[in-house]
Amino acid sequence: MMPVSPISEPGLPKVLRTTKESQRLLLRIAISFLLVQSASAIPRFAIKEGSSCNTCHVNPAGGALRNDYGMLIVSTDELPVPTTGSLITLDDVGQLTDHLRIGADLRIQAITDSEESTAFPMQTDLYAYFDLKGMMGLYVELEVLQENTEYWTNAFFPFLNSYVRVGRMRPMYGLMLDDHTSFIRGGNLQRTHGLLKEGLPFSPLTPPVNTAELGMFRSDFLFTASLSNGFLAGEAAEATFLGPPSNRTAVIRAEYSSSLGGYSGLAGASYLSEGDTEIKGFFGGISRDRLTWTGEVDFAGGWTGDVNSVASYSEIAWMIKPGIHLLAKYDFFDEDIELLENALSRFSLGAELYPFSFLELKIQMRKTHVSGTGMSPIEFLFQTHAWF
Repeated sequence: MMPVSPISEPGLPKVLRTTKESQRLLLRIAISFLLVQSASAIPRFAIKEGSSCNTCHVNPAGGALRNDYGMLIVSTDELPVPTTGSLITLDDVGQLTDHLRIGADLRIQAITDSEESTAFPMQTDLYAYFDLKGMMGLYVELEVLQENTEYWTNAFFPFLNSYVRVGRMRPMYGLMLDDHTSFIRGGNLQRTHGLLKEGLPFSPLTPPVNTAELGMFRSDFLFTASLSNGFLAGEAAEATFLGPPSNRTAVIRAEYSSSLGGYSGLAGASYLSEGDTEIKGFFGGISRDRLTWTGEVDFAGGWTGDVNSVASYSEIAWMIKPGIHLLAKYDFFDEDIELLENALSRFSLGAELYPFSFLELKIQMRKTHVSGTGMSPIEFLFQTHAWF
């Protein structure tokens, strides 16, 4: 499967396109459902297919609300355990009309160790996307828990294989994992270990800002460049569009995805600049059969003061059978690479289960090592994740 221009419905088989009208007719008659969830992004699925994340999402850059392919093929057929996945068949419940799609995210998580236990809702995001004949679109995302709203409009230019997106959003950088506790995203926001910063700034708690983005598609290649109000500084979206030149955020990202023989993979690079802060890194992964490796490393200057930091992520996923995935992860963050006692290393083992369509259960055990301090208590993480 190859990444395609978002003008078309990415990867949607012809048989589904020909039956789409009948599905939508049934949908209009039958639906008004409870809100349950979608995801930010799970890059290893794109790596396994040798494609870009826009294959499954309405966002041309990937993430959040899913498109026809993400709902009718991935969520219904490819993810769940075959013997039980057919018990819940919601079809494409989010496609309300030929032009309007809605969706939602709901995540609930519990973490416990020998010192404390907490349970909390992680995500309640509501989505709506209005598409005008594949040439223009209007997207709104309400992040209920963070009391943030993301919205943008995009225009596609098929003769250039490109798009322009303008609105209030977060810059597109790196792998954009759904796990914001990874140090390459937001890292430790509550269970901290005494460092000034314990991760990079790409957290869902960092509000979206006024942004203008240009994207270009060339076969298996995707390039994006954006300019926004000060993202790291938390510039209010109500400020003058793009804000003062001295406090703008510039981001460039490029990725290449492909398949060759029994292998598929993705490779890319990102760069962010705002004031005295620069973050640059590489990301990618490779997959064969049921094994997938995903990784990223980022170098940040000026993020944790006048020092250089590094963050990395490495994950090996083994799909035992459809719907049952075992994962081993290693996260690392060093807020000042010139000092020896201010680095975090976290080892994680766990499983992701997809017992039914549109439902994920995550179980994880992880342990963090703090340089100069030693090991923290073993944490056990439990998460439920549902979507449409």
